[in-house]
Amino acid sequence: MSGTGSCSSASAAGSSRPPAAAGGSGSGTAAGGSGAANMAAEEAQLPASRLQLTEVETTAVMVALFRSLAAAVVARPDGSPYYDGSYDTAIVDACLPASERAALMTGHAVSMLPFIAVRTAAVDRHLLAALWGSGGGGGGGDASSTAAATPAASTSGRGMGGGGAVRQVVLIGAGLDARAWRLPLPCDGGTAGAEGGCTTVYELDSGAVEALKARVLGPLPPGGRRRVFAAVDLAAPGQALASLAAAGHDPHRPTAFVAEGLIGYLMTAAGDALLSGLRSIAAPGSVLLLTTPPSPAWRDELAAQGAKLHHVTYEEAEETLARARAAGWEAELERADALATRYGVPGSRFELIIGRVGAHGPEEPA
Repeated sequence: MSGTGSCSSASAAGSSRPPAAAGGSGSGTAAGGSGAANMAAEEAQLPASRLQLTEVETTAVMVALFRSLAAAVVARPDGSPYYDGSYDTAIVDACLPASERAALMTGHAVSMLPFIAVRTAAVDRHLLAALWGSGGGGGGGDASSTAAATPAASTSGRGMGGGGAVRQVVLIGAGLDARAWRLPLPCDGGTAGAEGGCTTVYELDSGAVEALKARVLGPLPPGGRRRVFAAVDLAAPGQALASLAAAGHDPHRPTAFVAEGLIGYLMTAAGDALLSGLRSIAAPGSVLLLTTPPSPAWRDELAAQGAKLHHVTYEEAEETLARARAAGWEAELERADALATRYGVPGSRFELIIGRVGAHGPEEPA
């Protein structure tokens, strides 16, 4: 896929950008999604040149399409969605004609929707638990709507790490992740990022889709939250963490780090350096949410179906877990079968590692 420029009609004023605290989710590489989702996007072969998109923007928009559709795949017992895909829909509406969408969503792309739905809901659940406490922001840890996601709990917001209020979020390889816009982020007044203050979301990425994202999604919701973008090369973890520090991250205060769909795109040495580097700037009470890369068996299964992955690291979830622990994280694995049962998606392969610093024992989000 190739192309130049960006979505020519995209703008915050002209898009279908939703109200505050609604929207899609996801993150990953510079293309903004999980490795498998990126692969499906590449296989879909969106005609980028006709839409004036770069290759990276094209893949990112396709992943946004997957997330927007995946929001309707799983639902709570009361029928409400676990997350609202409206921000992803806004990006897709600005960049991809409706006439193209149905033709693109076939075969492997359709099969990825349950995976993406579970991934988004699970990461949201643990992130909100870290920010608000084990209640997960009054919505069971899964933000489905403004009303359901607005926390009723105390604004002391002691995160599940047990080291005080988490008011810093770092999205590593943020891509078109809209969590800074759509999630109910705590704001107790005071300085953003400080304990008892408003939440600051730091986004680390190459910058390939930053202009597109900012233009379509527009200003952050009111209420004091802050978003800080830092252009980095995630294959050089030392440089990336130096840029995070320069952007204002405080290593002495708890942080929720989200590495979604990323680790499989890094060579093992770079991934280990990133995990160790994050641990070195993680104060007590910090949390790491780390998605696992595809296993060799899954890679081979997809290859037999004619699909091609573009990762550089393939390993079992237990191997990734061991790497997180070796880096100093108090880590545990939320297994695929448990997540499949929780979200009612039989056969889901998504697995999530939750790492903590100074935890007073694992605390399961509601």
